[in-house]
Amino acid sequence: MPDRPVEEIRLEIASERQALAADLDALHDEVRSVVPVAVATLIAVALLSRQKRLRSGVKLLWDLL
Repeated sequence: MPDRPVEEIRLEIASERQALAADLDALHDEVRSVVPVAVATLIAVALLSRQKRLRSGVKLLWDLL
């Protein structure tokens, strides 16, 4: 027999899942805050390098998002 009851273990697992979900939400928020900067940087590079194929650049940006 385990030292702890099953319900106690289940509650512990549930609380760990909630903590992991909160961490994942925080990570998603951080990624969302970086995306506009990355897109602006890619657009600036595309404009400064004067690429003739702007359509392929836009397609690349769309694929990255």
